[in-house]
Amino acid sequence: LAVLVSRVDSLPEETAEADVPLRRVRRIIGGDYVKQRNFPYMVSIQAKLRKDIFASLVGGVEHFCGGTLISPRWILTASHCLYAYDKNNTRIPLVDPKIWHVRMGTKELRPTFFDRVKGTFSRLFNFFYGQRKLQTFYHLEKIILHPKYEEPNLEYDIALLKVKERIQLRRLKDVDVLRLPFPGVVGENYPPANMTCTAIGWGSACVGCMPEMNMKAVELPIISHDACQKIFVSPINLTQTMEFCAGYVNGSKGIGSGDSGGPLVCDFEGMMVLAGVTSAIHAKYPESYPAVFTRVAAFTEWLLDTMKSN
Repeated sequence: LAVLVSRVDSLPEETAEADVPLRRVRRIIGGDYVKQRNFPYMVSIQAKLRKDIFASLVGGVEHFCGGTLISPRWILTASHCLYAYDKNNTRIPLVDPKIWHVRMGTKELRPTFFDRVKGTFSRLFNFFYGQRKLQTFYHLEKIILHPKYEEPNLEYDIALLKVKERIQLRRLKDVDVLRLPFPGVVGENYPPANMTCTAIGWGSACVGCMPEMNMKAVELPIISHDACQKIFVSPINLTQTMEFCAGYVNGSKGIGSGDSGGPLVCDFEGMMVLAGVTSAIHAKYPESYPAVFTRVAAFTEWLLDTMKSN
């Protein structure tokens, strides 16, 4: 399993497709540009890892993963998003809230110079006058990984991020929360096979391309557990209760190589619910194989209990 889910950026050309491992994802491939108001719960999770002069001038933040706003204080993402690897392939946990920021309420991946100036004045105004100026950039207070998650495995790939201040949903027209799926309502194995759902993120037009600066969405069909296992000649050892597949075989759209942790959204009786968290893809041909998602319905109780106790 460790081999199957290792983060592989490139493989020798002679590597057989069947033996290509899964890897953690970075971008949506293909898809259509969308407006923020259509997906007001979408969040860009960004890390400030550089501390040089250039970083100070331009903001120094890098988009790491997608996330979903599920309450005025909480964002849902994938646990593996809170890890990185250095040039020696040494795993580095990034669980210090101080290095993380989240951006929401805008379809643009990075803030403009005007956004940064406006944000600075808003924070100063709030500090001196005790009022809350609206902003799109928030700091984190707490990071909670699922206690059973072990990097780089697929199981329990889910995490919660708590922002420092309550987000003013009533005053932000392009920010809202997304409903969680309750197993007693939608069923334990939601979403079912053959349903078409939507993945959202900041995608690239092709494999290996730089990320787009604007949000994209792509519709993906849910694939049954047995069918997904057969598509990959090398078994990927999915746990059906916790993971599922969605996407195309030999297609041109899908989850591609920063959108780890982003949402897969499905329609349940006219209501949009958070069905999956983007977890892993085929390492070499992500557009030609289904992606793997964490099944949110399996973790709804843990999510509610964790938010309540923190």
